Amino acid sequence: MSVHFYDVGQALSALVILPDGRRILVDAGESPKRCGKPCELANDHLITELRKDLGDRPIDLLWITHQHSDHLGGVPEVAGSFHVLAYADNGFDLDKKGVAKAREAVADAKIAVIAPDHAALPIASGAPVTITAVLPAQWPAKCESHANDCSIGLRIDYCRSSVLFVGDAEAREEAALEVTPVTLLQVGHHGSHTSSTEPFLAKLRPRYAVISSGKPGEAMNATFCHPRAATVASLSRALGGAATQTVRAFGGQSCKDEGAESWRDVPTPATLFSTARDGDIRLVTHGNGEFIRAGM
Repeated sequence: MSVHFYDVGQALSALVILPDGRRILVDAGESPKRCGKPCELANDHLITELRKDLGDRPIDLLWITHQHSDHLGGVPEVAGSFHVLAYADNGFDLDKKGVAKAREAVADAKIAVIAPDHAALPIASGAPVTITAVLPAQWPAKCESHANDCSIGLRIDYCRSSVLFVGDAEAREEAALEVTPVTLLQVGHHGSHTSSTEPFLAKLRPRYAVISSGKPGEAMNATFCHPRAATVASLSRALGGAATQTVRAFGGQSCKDEGAESWRDVPTPATLFSTARDGDIRLVTHGNGEFIRAGM
């Protein structure tokens, strides 16, 4: 099984290729129109890399974690460029412009739309792979007005290896999720201080983690300043191991008011990856509980 995290700037898109060849794309990156040239280039990169990874195979499932532009903004381009068999989102905010545009593109491409629940998924599990929607028993109060806490997680287990996508789930949703230890974690909310709480990481006990975010001060990340230094430090402690590298992270209090001097290099183990530093990240596992970065 391989997991390819694409370098899409301040956004998220990752392709999972299952051992039987089926493809699951989790999120579709940012709209190419959102931030001018940087967003155009990020979307072009995603489409180019997807063509390489998909070949003549379809996307069996396009899974949108939540209804924010940096996760679903690229849906029209993906739906218009590739054969997609099924589309899943949380069903919220259907009247919002970006969500409506994504759903319209999916409808135009005649893609089946499914809002997942605990009982059903639009893609079947089958030994040795188990695919599970990770949702709270009840959504956090008013999550419709705070879309991050309406994120629909996705977990894929392959023998002793597993990957968990949590979208932008923040502390309230993390506390509501029933989770068990996982091998590879997609770090919530691009490494923000609002996610990856200590209790959540203690339950997950990840061995590997990937932060998908923009570079410091670049395009949309100039207003978000992801990842945050305290979060990177927490992740590093959770992963364990020697600190053999660093991740550039924001150590200040206010992204709006503080400049480049508030960014610093945080020591991390080699098992913490960052698209801002590493570019595209393709991790491969043979089901033995270990992930190896391909192409290195």
